Amino acid sequence: MEVGVIGGGAIGLLISYFLKLNGQEPVIYTRTTAQAKFLNQNGITYRNQSSNENKVNVQARCVQEYSGEEAYCIVSVKQTSISELFFLKDEKFEDVSYLFLQNGISHLKFLESLPQKNLSVGVVEHGALKDGYSSVNHLGEGRIKVSSFKGDSSSEWVEILHALNFPVTAERDWKEMLYIKLIMNACINPLTAVLRIPNGQLIENEYALSIMKELFEETILVLEMNNNREELWKELLVLCRNTSFNRSSMLKSVESGQQTEIDSITGEIIERAKNRNILVPCSMHMFKTVKALDWRG
Repeated sequence: MEVGVIGGGAIGLLISYFLKLNGQEPVIYTRTTAQAKFLNQNGITYRNQSSNENKVNVQARCVQEYSGEEAYCIVSVKQTSISELFFLKDEKFEDVSYLFLQNGISHLKFLESLPQKNLSVGVVEHGALKDGYSSVNHLGEGRIKVSSFKGDSSSEWVEILHALNFPVTAERDWKEMLYIKLIMNACINPLTAVLRIPNGQLIENEYALSIMKELFEETILVLEMNNNREELWKELLVLCRNTSFNRSSMLKSVESGQQTEIDSITGEIIERAKNRNILVPCSMHMFKTVKALDWRG
């Protein structure tokens, strides 16, 4: 079955590789014609953590050619590019089932404006780094969690994506799933971007760990997740340990001079804190520091 994948970044390439490997036919929609042409000619080159390579052939088109012909479509663009997908509001796409895989929660406002009957959201626990137009380095193995946002298509997405080498699970509560992911992102991403360190050093450096703890306490207070404090803190530490060599997506954005997703992660925490008259000084400091790194003049 053909499955659309909007976004030719690291996650889009990683998912497309495993879709192809496990019997599906991904059709990747890229921002540029050049990347689509390169993918059609060269396929996807996948490298695991042992630097072993494998290649699969895929179809690719420029996103401007998107027509909604695939019944299922994964949206893996960054939060900063969500607004460019305004064409999905066209009612001719209402029967397509979409799965949105973004960091943060800013995209929920966009999803609420869409006419589709079946919309799912998900979180990706894999570490991946794109190299050029068509190569992806799999830096950390994890799983994908999906949950129905509108309609009930999460089980269908599990059937499409899940394999022994690429686990996918369905979650009942999309809000709890996204909030837990947001907590992890808000504590890890901005701090690694500012300190320019991989995830594992956040728990090896006592000062970095102290700052991360402050971010954690502010975030769970704002999101009203205090009841799970101990469990979530342990989960955060395990995540840092399991992805110790990973460089967060925000750090990679800073290093490559791309716009970060700070607005959709820490920015959302700050906005919600303001609405509830909660002070979040550590989050505010992280936000301003990353925005300074983002500044283009």
